[in-house]
Amino acid sequence: MNLLRKTTSSKFFNLELFSFILFVVVHVALVNFNSAEWGDSYRILRASEFIRNGSYPSDEKRPPLFSAFLALRPVSVDAVIWGRVVMLIFSILSFFVFYKLVKIYIKDEKYRFIALILFTFNPVYLYWSIRVMADVPFSFFVLLAFYISGRYSNKGYVKFILLGFISGLAILTRFEGYLLFASLMLSTFFSAADSEKQPENRKSFISDLAQLFLKNWKSLLILGLTTFITITPWVLFRNPLRSSYFEETSRRTYDLKMIWTYFVSIFYSFGFTSAFYFIFSRFRTAARFLKENLDVTTFLGLELILILLWPAAIPRLFVCLIPFFIIILTLCMKGVFEEAQSVKKNRVDEVLVSGFFLLFYVVSQYFLKLQFLITNKKVFVVLVLLQVLAILFFYLKKSVLLIITILISTVVWSLTIIFSHREIYTAIKLAGIYSRDNLSGKFLFNDTTSVADWYLNYSKPRINLEGEKADFLNKEDLSYNDLLSKNVSYVITTNEDGVIFDRGIEKLEYLKLINSFRYNIGDKEFFANIFRFER
Repeated sequence: MNLLRKTTSSKFFNLELFSFILFVVVHVALVNFNSAEWGDSYRILRASEFIRNGSYPSDEKRPPLFSAFLALRPVSVDAVIWGRVVMLIFSILSFFVFYKLVKIYIKDEKYRFIALILFTFNPVYLYWSIRVMADVPFSFFVLLAFYISGRYSNKGYVKFILLGFISGLAILTRFEGYLLFASLMLSTFFSAADSEKQPENRKSFISDLAQLFLKNWKSLLILGLTTFITITPWVLFRNPLRSSYFEETSRRTYDLKMIWTYFVSIFYSFGFTSAFYFIFSRFRTAARFLKENLDVTTFLGLELILILLWPAAIPRLFVCLIPFFIIILTLCMKGVFEEAQSVKKNRVDEVLVSGFFLLFYVVSQYFLKLQFLITNKKVFVVLVLLQVLAILFFYLKKSVLLIITILISTVVWSLTIIFSHREIYTAIKLAGIYSRDNLSGKFLFNDTTSVADWYLNYSKPRINLEGEKADFLNKEDLSYNDLLSKNVSYVITTNEDGVIFDRGIEKLEYLKLINSFRYNIGDKEFFANIFRFER
């Protein structure tokens, strides 16, 4: 680490400032990189248009705060572009608060730099930071809450007012905000516990809990009351217990493959395969961090349980956890590297464990074919070779070369995922834009992503233009009489988002193909076709 230490001590080069500039440059470069947004993004954008008109969609399950930020767009600015700008702002704010958190937990500047770079290029965090989704804004509120909790431990009741307000904002951003609230309440409840000063005649467990409550009831009340006041307008408007989120678990398949995907998502969310080796090898360091930060530990635990119960959005739901994973990982890396400097002996067992994580990665990708594990075969081979190099440098105790290899792997991993998904939903987006700008009448579409719905009904609403979603799987679902009775003018068919239907629909004599949009991800073709209904 001598090279890194010399660089750090330079009067003319600040590593932390460099990491911030790098973060901003990367995010600015990628802000408009994606052709289309994720399917759910358009429902969030739709909600923002409702807010601009003084209402909120009755079928929207998401809380309103992120859509409210999007609703602040200037009239002349495109809604998608504005959404991407808002995401850029939240990403930069998240980096700043993460940096503040890192300064609390990591005292060595060179390791703070490593943590900041790992955060900048984390495959999961970076991918969702350039998508118009609420996960990064929610992560910002989580980071801010735990920063205030850790930084201002002796600020009296003002601290709990702030925490309550932020907790309320988190709840209004994503439903997991309730987990943040629960974590803050629990840590506040136990904040007076002093394990080092136990009375000789210890009372019952219930008595101890009662004493804790008596010591902290004012803080708990302020935290709870402030949170409740913050979310009250939303609770009065919409009962959160009636959210359709609660219905989704019943539609999930819980089997070995799901469990496998869950753990693979955790193990390989960093962009290099040996990340969790560092954590496992320095388990005491990780355990000490978790013990000393009860609020963070509780939140991590509750969130991990939630993701296990609701695996639909793996690995996206890990976004709010990744900053803390990185802090724990960096602390463990620090322990490993410092020991390597004092112990000269090369340990074969460490190489074998690292090799196991690499093998598990290869096997998992072979059987699971997960997009975030890299589906491009050439890049996959490059990444595997980088992991082999990392293991070699680890065995030879070449710390600088090991860190460089890890960072290169993280960058390649992240940018490959982003690049391979840049055109996702492009076909249905182009079909929607073409229909909106050139055609009139009623459209019937089988798009389940809400992309077609956005461009036909909300992006530039017109009186003579209407889009309606319909579930048609075969040609019998699109009979002439049904189309006639619904006064349909055009039909849009797509296989985006895994929609499957009988291609015989395209051979119906009363449907005339007028335009088609296509693109490929790997060896799979995605399309969107526009048909005119011939009466």
